[in-house]
Amino acid sequence: MFQEFMPFLTAVIIGLLVGVERERSINQDGKKTIFGVRTFPLIALLGVVSAHIGNEPLLIIISIFVCTLVLLSHMHSIRKFNSDISKFGATTAVAVVLTFILGYLANSNSQIALILTVIVFVLLAIKKQLRMFAQSGISEKEMNAVLTFLMSAFVILPLLPNEFVDPWKLIHPTRIWLLFVVIAGIEFASYIALRQVGTKLGLIITGLFGGFASATATTLTLARHAKNQPQALWLVTSGIILADVTSLLMQLVVLMVIAPEVSTSLALYLGIPALVGGLFVILITLYLGKMVEENTIELGIENPISLKKTISFALMISTGLVVIALAQRWFGEVGLYLTSALGGATSLRVVTFSVSELASSGEILIAMAAIAIIIAMAANMIVKLVLIQRAGGTKLFIICSLFFAGILASSFGVYLFYDIISLE
Repeated sequence: MFQEFMPFLTAVIIGLLVGVERERSINQDGKKTIFGVRTFPLIALLGVVSAHIGNEPLLIIISIFVCTLVLLSHMHSIRKFNSDISKFGATTAVAVVLTFILGYLANSNSQIALILTVIVFVLLAIKKQLRMFAQSGISEKEMNAVLTFLMSAFVILPLLPNEFVDPWKLIHPTRIWLLFVVIAGIEFASYIALRQVGTKLGLIITGLFGGFASATATTLTLARHAKNQPQALWLVTSGIILADVTSLLMQLVVLMVIAPEVSTSLALYLGIPALVGGLFVILITLYLGKMVEENTIELGIENPISLKKTISFALMISTGLVVIALAQRWFGEVGLYLTSALGGATSLRVVTFSVSELASSGEILIAMAAIAIIIAMAANMIVKLVLIQRAGGTKLFIICSLFFAGILASSFGVYLFYDIISLE
């Protein structure tokens, strides 16, 4: 009995969610409408009842009735405000039609109907934030970046060859471009979030957003802040650690996107250090208490998406893959580890991509890929520590060195654990 009643209950919930939001928004704007908190549930019920009965002529009649209500409401608004179009909009009208459709959908798939309702509710509720963002929150340069990203993801990516295009079986255009799309999307979202609310956040959360956008730039900026404000030393430390944690999480994304078949085997080498780093940040936060929210900083991170950066990224990934693969073929493990160290000092994701590709193709063992990632991670941390020492001073350098050593040791511990298991 309950299962049969479930679509109707879902329709009522759909109508209430949309209706409450519309009633609140319309009252805040000082407007009036015939569609309120009671009308929307009734419209949703009309939709689910129409679907349940399954009579097509009845569905057409009810649909015409709903559309007529919307039209009459608009005509009333036009008369009331003397054709001043700024006094009324189409949002409520569209919401009414959507509520009817979602109610109809609830009869066959309540779960999807509720998910779509939540999306509609959020879009309606954040009207002011969306309007502010569209009008002043995004520049022309950033709009061009969005267009570049969309072109890269939905036009260029599907057209690229989904196979190796070189005789050495190294360059796979689709995988390389897919990696760019995923990483660029995360970086750009973090960049926008950081630019919108970065100055309002504490140093720790700034490290989180900044780490996704650019871990090295974030580390350098935070280190300079520590030198200018020595009392914020521990806050800066936690922000730097969190930036490194987010960098490790980005490498996990690289693994899952590029080489899902070996990601399970290699994930712990990045996941455990990220977890340890996160625990370090939690411990520092608990130690600092209320001091966490008393310091803010603005990071000078540039827009991560442009045509020049897109081409540079693809060339860097391709070159890194070729160099690491050829070094491994010509010089064996020594060549692999040496190029991994050099690559990690420049870009950890290049090494992660390259060794995961080689491990996925069976050219190197999982254990070799793991060691290469650990070496690259160490090299990357050394570069950051050099920047920290120069920009933030010796004390910050020593503290960060200890925490970085703990993070790196946890990754090496995973390697030893697997090595012991394999011996048994």
